[in-house]
Amino acid sequence: MEVNSQELIQILQNKITLFRHLGITVKEMTADRVHFQVDLQRNLNHKGTAFGGSLYATAVLAAYGLVLAGLKEKNIPTENIVIAKGAIDYLRPVETDFEIVCEFPDLPTKDQFYRDLVANKRVRGSVKSHILADGGSLKALFEGSFVVRL
Repeated sequence: MEVNSQELIQILQNKITLFRHLGITVKEMTADRVHFQVDLQRNLNHKGTAFGGSLYATAVLAAYGLVLAGLKEKNIPTENIVIAKGAIDYLRPVETDFEIVCEFPDLPTKDQFYRDLVANKRVRGSVKSHILADGGSLKALFEGSFVVRL
């Protein structure tokens, strides 16, 4: 089943209020990859760089969107997705608009994630989001463990 990215964006806007406040433009939202462009001005801290909480939140939202897109692609009838654990490594300050790119670590991991969900009615799996700026330079790396239930 083909994923309708506009439908996914509407779900994020309507069900996760924070999404509307972070200055996110969705560049791509599929079951294989989520790519957000984020406005620095909406996420500034007192040093004129991106607020760490905004970096974390946008990375979590991208990961959530990736899992949601996979559920829609596989026609699995749930939106019951929660983050169970998340960690971020802040590598360098973000001084410009930035991008979030999120993908499953590899295709077998992605396929197994959804097979396990259908078989067990619950699954837990990890997703990574890369925070990039300045022409693709890695600024932070997020890894989150998400739980999905049917």
